[in-house]
Parts: sequence; C-alpha cells; structure tokens
Amino acid sequence: MEHIVDLRLFEAIGRTRSLTDAARDTGLSLTVVSRRLKQLETALEVRLVQRSTRRLHLTPEGEQFLENARTVLAALEIAEEVGSDRGSLRVTASVAFAKRVLAPLLPRFMDVHPGIAVEVLASNDVVDLLQQRVDLAVRQEALEDSRLVMRRAAADARILCATPDYLASAGAPQEPADLEHHRCLSVGIPPRRSWTLLRDGERVEVPIRPMVSDNNGEVIHAVALAHGGIAIKSVWDVMEDLRAGRLVRVLPEWQEGADRSIHLVFPDRRYMPRRVRLFADFLMVELNAMLDRNADLGLWPSA
Repeated sequence: MEHIVDLRLFEAIGRTRSLTDAARDTGLSLTVVSRRLKQLETALEVRLVQRSTRRLHLTPEGEQFLENARTVLAALEIAEEVGSDRGSLRVTASVAFAKRVLAPLLPRFMDVHPGIAVEVLASNDVVDLLQQRVDLAVRQEALEDSRLVMRRAAADARILCATPDYLASAGAPQEPADLEHHRCLSVGIPPRRSWTLLRDGERVEVPIRPMVSDNNGEVIHAVALAHGGIAIKSVWDVMEDLRAGRLVRVLPEWQEGADRSIHLVFPDRRYMPRRVRLFADFLMVELNAMLDRNADLGLWPSA
C-alpha cells in the first residue's frame, strides 16, 4: 500500500507539475510531498524531477516513471471494480454538445446504470484529459495529442442554415457567391472573412461579411434563430430546429469543409474502467440512433 501511495503522489506531481498542487490533490502537506518524492528518488537511484524557480519539470526518467505509474494505477482501478457498475466518470464536451446531446441522454444512462455518477465538464476549450482527470471527451476536431486514443462514434457535418423569415426578407442564396451579399454569422474572434464550401468534390472559398461573431457558437445560434442571418452549424446542434421548421437549410447541396466525425477520446492507457466502457458504448449506440431517427432530413453524410 505504501508503494501505491507513492505512485498516486507522483501521478499528481506529473499531472500538475507542481508540488503544491500535488499536495492539495492528495491531501498531504507540502513537507510530506517533498519528503516522499526525495525518498522515491533515493529508492530508485534516479532523479525524477528538475525544479526551477517557475515550474517543476520531469526528467526523461520521470516521464517514463509517470507513464508506468499511470498504467499500474489504471490496472489497480480495474481490479478494484471488476464486475461493478459503480463509481464516477468525468466527461468533457463543448457547451453546445453537452447541452443539446449529452444532457437529454444522461437520464436514460442513469436509469440503466444507477450506480454510475457522471461529471460533465462543459467547455469550448480543448481540455487536457490527463491534467483534468477526464475519462472521456467528445470532440469533432482531429486528434493532435499522441498521448490520447480516439474512437469514431458517428458521422457529422456542418451546414448553412437560417430562419424562413430571414430568407423571405433577404432572399435565399442560389449559389455560394450570393453569400457575399447576406448577413453571415461567424464563429471565431477575430471573425472569419470567408467560408470554405464543398459539394461532391467541388471546393469553393466564399468571401463573407461577418455581421456577428462570437467565440463559441451559442450566440450565433441564438442570433440565427432571431432571424439575424445565415450561420454554419453542426447538424446535431440544429437538428431539432430544422425538424421544427425554426431553421431551414441554405444551399442544401453544400456543406462546410470535408466530411467530419464525432469522436470519443480517451487517455492513452492500456486499461479502461468498466464504467467508462459502458458510457462509451452507450454513446455510440445513442448517437447512431440519432442519425437513424433523422435520416429523413437528409442532413448527415454516410457513416
């Protein structure tokens, strides 16, 4: 058990890169953390960390020890919960995805697995899964961190949409070049000045006049619903608005960028807790069921 305490302590040091933060996370005093780290280095006969005036850095040996420690701790976690549908898991997703997709699904998951508590970290920032102790992330962007593993969950696409009232007033664009004369709603600050649209392999770069922009897409969604202009949104984000007629597709043969996918991303470790596997499998089933239920809208590319 003494060794397990040291492994958990060093995992906290490696994750936070701070003895003070590691002490807070483990509930130990800073003095005890410093002493145990020194004892660990002495026992291993190797330096694990380099201290500077600003931040703690792991040595190459420290990075390797951290990876091994995480593998052992993950295996221990699995051993402690074999056959159990209990515990908690932490999930991260964008604010919009958490609100419109995850939230409606959580009651169903809890009904099936009442012993599993779900913590949702809704953020439009790319959360460091290891730093924040996240078990599963839902992402639409390509995976860049080689420490992580990715599993494709479902198809995705980004489409142009606006309200019927806006289009009745401003006129519906007939071709991409017409967008230059419309109020376009752009995600990103500073705003994008062009949109890249694709249709059956054809690609065009369209100049736009970004009349409203925001940093996460939620304001753009609200402005579009208030007849403010044309927005580009992921289909899962506006699916219910399209079905209800609050929004309609603009230039329906075109979509932004190449085919996209919804991915589940996990920390790169050999062992995945049963509760995380259960939630991942649940999401896979539900996301693809969502595709099937809305296939008649013709929104999604083939999976």
